Amino acid sequence: MRQWEDWIDETHPQPDATDVPESTLVSIAFRKEMNRLTLNTRNILVLDGNNGGRLISDRFLYRYEAAQRKLLIYRKEDSEALGPRNTIEIILTSRIADSQNEKMSIPFHLRFTTR
Repeated sequence: MRQWEDWIDETHPQPDATDVPESTLVSIAFRKEMNRLTLNTRNILVLDGNNGGRLISDRFLYRYEAAQRKLLIYRKEDSEALGPRNTIEIILTSRIADSQNEKMSIPFHLRFTTR
């Protein structure tokens, strides 16, 4: 088991998915209860492949649903589509912590490509 698998149960879309709709809602389900205060734009990086890997984290909102231990990442504005044939990378940094304030030991990278 990879170290991040101790933390991440599943993602939508799946890692390295292709043909993902530009308007997709990204979700990350955790195996542990998380400290919602650490799930923020400082600790979650969203990179736009069509713009040379430019950081676009500020275009998104983050909502943690504690009952499901799930983080939802969605666009602030409908007009902020991800763009066609774009490789998006989402990085959960090692500063993210669980409810006991134990930090992730390594970052988690989620990459997918839009249609």
